[in-house]
Amino acid sequence: MFKQLFKIFTFCFLFMGCIKSGYREMIVYNSNFSAGDSTHLTGARLWKWNNQTIIGRYNNGGFELNLTNLPKHAALEITVVPYFHDSWDGSNNVGGIDGPDLWQMNVDGQNLVYSTFSNSPCNALYCLQQSYPLFYGYINNPPMTNAVQTLPRVGNCSGIEVTSVYKIVKTISHTSGNVNIRFRDYLTQTNVPDQLCDESWSMSSIVVKVINIP
Repeated sequence: MFKQLFKIFTFCFLFMGCIKSGYREMIVYNSNFSAGDSTHLTGARLWKWNNQTIIGRYNNGGFELNLTNLPKHAALEITVVPYFHDSWDGSNNVGGIDGPDLWQMNVDGQNLVYSTFSNSPCNALYCLQQSYPLFYGYINNPPMTNAVQTLPRVGNCSGIEVTSVYKIVKTISHTSGNVNIRFRDYLTQTNVPDQLCDESWSMSSIVVKVINIP
């Protein structure tokens, strides 16, 4: 009897047949924008950079993704790959001159990301830290924490020669047939003549899944 139960438990553990019973997911939106398709997007502008077509660039702006007629589901999984170009100053807020530099991902009015990002070099004397992966206002982390890649700079105005790349995955409870996903920044850089040249951001891909489909 116990030997038989052990075999069943082992089978479930190895093959997830019991744990994932009834679990289903479906991709309802998947775009890396290489085809130049901006369907379902509001405020998006397609931009050719680094041999790929992406959405960007923005400085104190952003865009929305609106999906309708979603199949019945219990949750959403949203995966995005944003690019943060050039002189992001993280949580720095001395004098309101060059920071804090915030980026937001909001789903149906709920902030999933409201964090500062920093591309600043960091040494013993000078380090502009960022809040991500936490919300702004909590503990800070070193620049480019959780970045998955770095790419070349975009502008030539700041002296920061890097684009930091992140892969952000968020899963939330959700049952509505519609969803609104907003992306925007709140950048502060008052001491430069061209703020877009100094710091900006883009989006290279978005994937949205519905999870636990009946």
